[in-house]
Parts: sequence; structure tokens; C-alpha cells
Amino acid sequence: MEFEQVGTNDVVAGDRTLWNMYDEAGKLLIPKGKIIGNEQLLARLIAMGLYADREELLKSREEWRAAKVRAIQATNKPPSTVGVLMAARRKLDTMVTQLDRSIHGRWLSEKVEEMASEIIQACEVDGDVAIAMILLRQEGKYAVRHMVNAAIVTALVCRSLELTRAESRSIVAAALTMNIGMIEFQDQLKEQTTPLTPAQRARLERHPMMGADMLREAGVKDALWLGAVEQHHECIDGSGYPGGLWEDQVSQGARIIALADLFCARVTPRSYRPAVASNVALKGILLERGKSLDQTVASHFIKTLGIFPPGMLVRLANGEIGVVTRAGGKVNTPQVKSILSADGQKLGLAVARDTGIDQFAIKETVDPKQLSAYVNMEAIWGSSAAYRG
Repeated sequence: MEFEQVGTNDVVAGDRTLWNMYDEAGKLLIPKGKIIGNEQLLARLIAMGLYADREELLKSREEWRAAKVRAIQATNKPPSTVGVLMAARRKLDTMVTQLDRSIHGRWLSEKVEEMASEIIQACEVDGDVAIAMILLRQEGKYAVRHMVNAAIVTALVCRSLELTRAESRSIVAAALTMNIGMIEFQDQLKEQTTPLTPAQRARLERHPMMGADMLREAGVKDALWLGAVEQHHECIDGSGYPGGLWEDQVSQGARIIALADLFCARVTPRSYRPAVASNVALKGILLERGKSLDQTVASHFIKTLGIFPPGMLVRLANGEIGVVTRAGGKVNTPQVKSILSADGQKLGLAVARDTGIDQFAIKETVDPKQLSAYVNMEAIWGSSAAYRG
């Protein structure tokens, strides 16, 4: 037997020893399984010299190192996607308030770019959860929530288009600030049930330029960012505003944000209409609007969200109500977890269903307002959907 000297990190007072320990001459001092009762005794024994079988000791040291690495990795896990995105809503709300108070300088550009990077990373951690949050977490101030939601879709479409990190960050930053020129006005419009007045229409059509001007005054110099904010209501057929731009005059960033803006607005309820089901919103935006949209961007938009986006509530052929969680084997057979039984009872655990099987095929979409049960995202998607705030 080859011996190796026992060190202070190899034995813990109060724990059972993992191997026999000997003195320098090879005499057994402490048998395996013995408990060394206190730190003082352990220190004296180690100072005298304790030895153990080299192979056993090295093996236990390697196991200890592996356990330590696992513990470090556990504490260094990236924050959950939902946690980051909910924090972005709070940060943006505070930032908008500060901007309204005319606190200018480089801080705005840096803070928004930092937030854009966080959103991009959160979407990389779990893009399905990010999309689901748009549909399932519609609480809070609409104007701010809407910009964060649009930034989520923008980040995912930028990734699908394989844009550079810098380009994606600038365009996501633009989505986060696209309506900065009409925050309070937008919240008012959400509750309005009557048509826009001419004055309201004029203000609405000025907000892209107003927002870009506010960003310039606050120290933003990124041309891609500013251009996307100015143009996010322009259409490639010239029907948009404020400039009535055509085709290549409209930047790619603005085209991406325009689609994200439309989708996120449609799936949010207004005082004058309920929320539109996400698949219906996609059909209306991408098919009915046809010539006004960039078809390349639109195809990546469809690829990103799918026919049944994550977070959509659906009724299955067996009567259960479930939540779309991720894409499935086919575009019309997404992964679903049922949360309510056919008789409307809440299931103890979300149950995975294969929508490719006739019994669990998707029969129809469900209006979230008709669902009294709160959708526990963490129970459905796990740690990436955890939120405690």
C-alpha cells in the first residue's frame, strides 16, 4: 500500500472518516468510519502526521473538487429569463421617468444598451419562455411593457437573421425606446374607446421623430438605433409615417421593430377590443398586410414565433386546456402541457401532451381572460421561467 499524508481539507471534525488512517510507521490509528469529535483533536492528529492509502485519498479529493465545482456552477447559473425580463420592465419604467425629468447625458445610452444586452442574453437562455411571457404576463404599465415585449421579439428575429451582436444590440435598444416620445399618451390611447381625433392622430404620427429627438438630447449617437426609432412606423410601400418612405429607404432595424410592434400590440387587450389570439395576430399581420411588409423579415418572424407561439392557451380534442410550451415535430403539432382537465379542474401537475396524437390534437385557441387559473410559468417551463419579485 502506498501512503499519502492527510491534509487539513481531507477530514472534517464531526464527520465519519472515509478511510483508515495510519501513523508514519504504518500503524493504524483511526479506522474507517471513526468520528473525530472536535477541531482541536483533529488539528493535533494532523500535526503529528496522519496517512491514508494514496489511491483512496486522491479519489476522495477529486470527488471533493468536483462537488465544489458543481456548487460554484449552481450559484453562477444565469438568472432566469422571466426574472431578467421583468427586471427590464422595472428598469425601463424608471428610466423613462428620469428622461421626462430631463436628466440627460451618456447614462441613458449606456443603460439602454446594457438592458438590450441583458434581453438578448435572456432570449438566448430560453427564447420560448421569453415569447410566452409576452402572452402570459400582461400586468403593469402598458407603454413600458409593450416596448420590452417588442424588444424580446426583435432580439429573437435578429438572431434568426444572424445579425451581428452589435447590430442586434442597437436594434433591440431602438425597440426599447421606440415610443419614448409618447409614453403617457400611449397609456391614454389604450383606454380610449372612441376614434382618434385629428389632433391625436397628428401627435401619434409625430412620435417617432419626437422620440429620436429626445434620445439625441439624452446623448444617444448610434445612427442605427436612432434611425430605427425614427422609421419604425414606415412601410416599404410608402404608406407609413412620418416620412412616407419607400423600400430601401426603410432600414432593416425599423422593418423588424415594425413587425414586433404590431404583433405585441395585437395580442394585448384594449378597452375597445379583446386581445387577438397570437396565431390570428400573425395571420392578420403577415398575410393581410402583404405588400407593406418586408417578406424576408416576415419569414424570419414566422420562423421565430411559429403558428402556435409558446404561451398560447389551447383546448385539446379531449377537452383539456393546455399551454403551448415549445415547437413540436411539425408546425401544427407543438409541445403542450395541460393545466385544466376537461371538466375545468386544475391539474395538480402540468401534464405533457403529444398534439400529434388525435386525442390531444389542438381543437381551438382559448382567450386568456376566460381562464381563471393563473398560469404558473415556473411549473411549466422550470427554472428559466422562475420569477420572485
